[in-house]
Amino acid sequence: MNRLFAHPLFRRRRIVSRAALATSLAGFALTAALFGVARELEAESARVDFERRAAVRTAAVTRAFGEAVHDLRALNLLFVAGKGEVSRDAFDAFAQPLAAGNGYLVALEYQRFVDGAARAAFEAERARFWPGFAIRERTADGRLVVAPPRQRYLVNDYVVPIASNGSVFGYDLWSSLEERAYSQRAIDAGTPTASPLLRLVQGDGALRGMLVVMPVYRPGADLSSVAARRAAVLGQAAVVIDTGLLVGGSLHAAHLLAVDDFALTLYGRSSAGERVAVFHHPGAPPAQSGLERWLGEGPDAITTRFDVAGSQWEMRAVRLARGLDSQVGSLSILGYGCVLSLAVAFLVQQRSARTRRIESLVERRTADLALTAGALRLHQRAIESAANPILMVSATRPGYPIEYANPACERTLGYGPGELAGKPLAALARADSEEPGLEELRQALYECRKAHALVRQATRDGRELVSEVYIAPVNNAQGATEHFVVTTYDVTVAKRYEAELAHRARYDSLTGLANGALLLDRIERALATAGNAPVWLVALDIDHFKLVNDTLGRRIGDEALRAIAARVAASIRQADTAARTGGDNFMLVLVGYADERQAAARVQAVRDAIGEPLQIEEHTLVFGSSAGVAGYPADGRDPETLVKHAELAMYRTKQLGRNAVHFYAPHMNAHASDRLALEGALRGALREDQFELYFQPQVDLGSGRVVGTEALIRWRHPHFGTVRPERFIALAEETGLIVPIGAWVLHTACRQNVRWQRAGLGPLRIGVNLSARQFAEPDLVQTVRSVLDETGLQADSLEIELTESMMMADVESAIETMHCLKAMGVKLSIDDFGTGYSSLAYLKRFPVDVLKIDRSFVHDSVLSRDGAAMVDAIISLAHGLRMQVIAEGVETLEQLDYLRGCGCDEVQGHIYARPEPVQMVEPLLRQGRVEPSPVQA
Repeated sequence: MNRLFAHPLFRRRRIVSRAALATSLAGFALTAALFGVARELEAESARVDFERRAAVRTAAVTRAFGEAVHDLRALNLLFVAGKGEVSRDAFDAFAQPLAAGNGYLVALEYQRFVDGAARAAFEAERARFWPGFAIRERTADGRLVVAPPRQRYLVNDYVVPIASNGSVFGYDLWSSLEERAYSQRAIDAGTPTASPLLRLVQGDGALRGMLVVMPVYRPGADLSSVAARRAAVLGQAAVVIDTGLLVGGSLHAAHLLAVDDFALTLYGRSSAGERVAVFHHPGAPPAQSGLERWLGEGPDAITTRFDVAGSQWEMRAVRLARGLDSQVGSLSILGYGCVLSLAVAFLVQQRSARTRRIESLVERRTADLALTAGALRLHQRAIESAANPILMVSATRPGYPIEYANPACERTLGYGPGELAGKPLAALARADSEEPGLEELRQALYECRKAHALVRQATRDGRELVSEVYIAPVNNAQGATEHFVVTTYDVTVAKRYEAELAHRARYDSLTGLANGALLLDRIERALATAGNAPVWLVALDIDHFKLVNDTLGRRIGDEALRAIAARVAASIRQADTAARTGGDNFMLVLVGYADERQAAARVQAVRDAIGEPLQIEEHTLVFGSSAGVAGYPADGRDPETLVKHAELAMYRTKQLGRNAVHFYAPHMNAHASDRLALEGALRGALREDQFELYFQPQVDLGSGRVVGTEALIRWRHPHFGTVRPERFIALAEETGLIVPIGAWVLHTACRQNVRWQRAGLGPLRIGVNLSARQFAEPDLVQTVRSVLDETGLQADSLEIELTESMMMADVESAIETMHCLKAMGVKLSIDDFGTGYSSLAYLKRFPVDVLKIDRSFVHDSVLSRDGAAMVDAIISLAHGLRMQVIAEGVETLEQLDYLRGCGCDEVQGHIYARPEPVQMVEPLLRQGRVEPSPVQA
């Protein structure tokens, strides 16, 4: 056996020279090191590229959600500009382009609050537009059924596009606790609020999406508290979003889905808080071979959370496992290194068998040098093929000159081949840049350590890049740093998206002024640094700006707002703040003004700038402005109080005639509180049956018989007592409540007159006053016809009383409306004639039956010759135009005799009877003929 092992052939197979073994091991070790470095660089490059792409896709998705919320704000501004009331045609014209341009918008809606008492009238009105319309709710199994009676509904009234959303027209969101919850949050906050993920009513419940809603408040309402906002809400604007389509469409439009190594998943939250996936691309990662699983890397994931109008969302980006094609450089190094190591080892083994020990040692060293040179060449080729800029910088020469720049670096910075060699590393930074990132890199170079920082770079042609820079030292065999490897990653696009989103969050998109969020921050900063020095808040409103939008269009209106905003910004100091708080409303924060005189001077300078003529295209516009000022600390010590008081002062300015400035005074708060309480009570008065009609007889002067009555409204409130019309009618006009109140008066008066006629009291005439708001309603004629049909009153027994001012606002339209009423047989009278500004040229065109002489003329008729002449002239004018004359406010026998002598036809006043409720006026009507009873002084 020993002789067998001693055979030379066996020894040659068994024994490997130490030189060959050492050469192969060294080659494998160097190959492994180079493979590790190259693989680390590839992995780092892939990771940074993955983070950049994930950031870009997240930014695109959040921007798409932001645009949807922006569309909602634009829809809400339509109602703000329309003082809370927008016609269906106007809504359709505004919403159709938004729906057509954004496929993910399933619907744009206006959801109106409807009281239970008004439900029948509401459904009847909408049925004329949509036959079979009814307020509906959704059952537990998803079916839509007619909603049972309730005190309140939140009904889908306007829907665009209606063709694909017919099922939601008339849907009551208030019937669903889930939908009521987020709607109530929006009303309480006054800001856009998103729902959780819902099964939408559209698509029979199969479509998943969300609603973003924003409340529409009554114009001019005090919104300083949750209770006030709940009382002031009229409804809410809403956009219905197909979230999957929004995400997929926005990413597809930006060409961000054309990848197969990238998976995106968007998660929302259901009302129960469950995490639900609403979008996924491209699917499960592809299967990998065993070699790919060994050499490749597992999926990397980045989860980004963001907020959409109070709704929480997550975007999860997964980089699928990299295949071998993304590791060509490192695998090439591994393959060439192994082959070269084996080849050199084999060569050493062959030569060692034929040479002496010293020759074998020389061969091994030569082989080591050859192996190192080959590996370095492979390393250089890998660096040259890298997609990201890589620099080799000297660590031993002053200024850290560049010794090598790969082609990607030269392309990125705009230099030709070899032009960067010899330039100092600092030449690649912006010349005017002194940012923390540069100081961190300088310190790392000085300390010969690794570092990472975000810096701004300048390309050769002047473009600015935002780059993430990584520095790593390269040490020699003795541990001394000889070079630095500098790797950069261009993140300019991602940073630009971040900056744009940050700017949108703090500045108004139309004017560039601060928005509400930034305004609050500036107020808080000003108060925090003011000490005892005053800070002035100015609420500024452009007078009658709505006329620009109504007459010249929204585009001209937006141009005017931008020009006004520029003038406002130019009229204040740099330390002050100008913000746009919505529509044509602005808010100023003024600091450094010692007293009211200085603050008033600055506000006047702003108003003067606004008042300069403004030329937009072929239009010359001149604006006035109303301002209210509140000062810290006298008028409040917190932002909310100061803003509230500045707005109260501004409202006071508008009440007193506009185009002026008023400083806040405590009585304004009391006046506003009283007005708010009265307004809140007025909203419930009709529903709680607190109104009552009084009637004042109208007497024929020739026969002394009662020929008619005038219906006069009274309000009996359980706490305020009897509220006279002069206190609440103007408020009802301003809030729009005059329309339902006037309809109630008309219906109640006609019904009472029918009862008197059927009771045998004769062909009495009933006079009903119309407000300017009622007279301007497009369905006035239809309303009067419906009331006559429902009550059974003959048209010639109804006399509608109009004032001169309401007819002169739009003469042609007034004449058309009056002719329509006359065609029905209704009598028309001009109330308080002579106190307005009607033209005699128009008076002859008005189809009027009666002129009513104002009580002021009647009073003066017996006191002065001019007063008597005026009354005589009015009576002569009326008879010349074939009109009857009724004199109001007759109180004395002298007045009565003078009117009789002038030929006046009828009178009404305290000389015959005061306005009384039905029970007290009925006995007088039964007498038929009444005798005058002068008013006692």
